[in-house]
Amino acid sequence: MTQLPFPLPQSGAQLWPDLSAWVLDHSFAPQPPSPLTGAEQARLEKLVHPAKRTNLERSFRAVRAGLSDHLERQSAEIIIEHDALGAPFLSFDPDMCLSISRTEGWSAFALSHEAAIGIDIERVRAIDWHQMVSMVCAPSESRLLTQLEDGVALLPFYRIWTAKEAIMKAAGQGFRMGAPRIGLPEDFILGETVHAEVQAAGHAFTISWSLHGEIMVGLALETG
Repeated sequence: MTQLPFPLPQSGAQLWPDLSAWVLDHSFAPQPPSPLTGAEQARLEKLVHPAKRTNLERSFRAVRAGLSDHLERQSAEIIIEHDALGAPFLSFDPDMCLSISRTEGWSAFALSHEAAIGIDIERVRAIDWHQMVSMVCAPSESRLLTQLEDGVALLPFYRIWTAKEAIMKAAGQGFRMGAPRIGLPEDFILGETVHAEVQAAGHAFTISWSLHGEIMVGLALETG
């Protein structure tokens, strides 16, 4: 399993206090495999497609192995539970903020004792992003994307998507928060800066993006 530290902005010590974020390649099974919990087995059993089931199983194991390495705890101690809104937390340290994201072949997690955090990863692929604009973008963001050529607009769309998912996770609300109600700065969307300050749902967030090959990563930390 390949583990890549998320590249935080240069002023990371001040901008991201006590935060760790990792991107994990789970395209192959970790050795030796760690046992799954009953909840994880139940989720796997709901998946009919074998490839999706294999991908999720490997992600479960990769995240546990990554957390075990990072926290220097035995894999068996890494029990991930979920609160009433579906947010994950570690049973042995429920005060630690934890966020997890998955896409085909890759997983990611972020941890902080200081503030709420959110992480989202997506595999960048050619999609008809026009069909998703109304679900993801504010009107100004939609206008910005439509002014760009389709090929050029793809990465900006993924920056919007992953950053907003990360914000909604950090806020603890998920899509109930309403992605179109979150506005991102134009220079962030266009990739001219890797981090920005955003106000959403009465809270302040510092956000960042990074591209690992074809994996777009969005990270959000609540700052107020």
